[in-house]
Amino acid sequence: MRLLATLLSLALSGVCFAEIPDVYIDRGACPGEGCEYCGMYSAGAELTLYDKPSTNSIAIGRLLAGEIFIAQTGEVHTVPTRFEVREASGPFRPGDEVFALTYRGEGWFRVFHNGKLIDASLGFSPWGGGAGKTCDKPEFCFGQLTKELEFYWWMYVLSESGEQGWVIHDRSMRWIAPKY
Repeated sequence: MRLLATLLSLALSGVCFAEIPDVYIDRGACPGEGCEYCGMYSAGAELTLYDKPSTNSIAIGRLLAGEIFIAQTGEVHTVPTRFEVREASGPFRPGDEVFALTYRGEGWFRVFHNGKLIDASLGFSPWGGGAGKTCDKPEFCFGQLTKELEFYWWMYVLSESGEQGWVIHDRSMRWIAPKY
């Protein structure tokens, strides 16, 4: 019920949360540099197809390892993670309430900052790299996540065999072509 009220508040205002949700759902989001939908992928391992973007929903099929599919759309489900600001940078000041939500790419995130949703550069990628997965190298970062970002990238896919449904992005998936 709390999540529903929070999402309703977000939808009505477009910029503010009544309170931070337990899981932030960003429909249509694609978490990374060059990420886009309508691309072709190959399943690196067997994947379960679900009727909704939730492992608690009904499993409606499978994609076999090596099967080609098209990612039509998606959404990212993120457990909000506190970003502790160590030094002032842009709109951020030490002590501000900042939670990392959806990763956008090139160090940019959708964040909850002092009661509002904004897009901002935090200077690192949760996928890893020079600044680490939590921005734990002070020479690159003005703050740090209190733990690694926990997020699930759901893709709505259409397989070459005609099956369609939701799959959780898996690191074994291989991107083949940007558009079908």
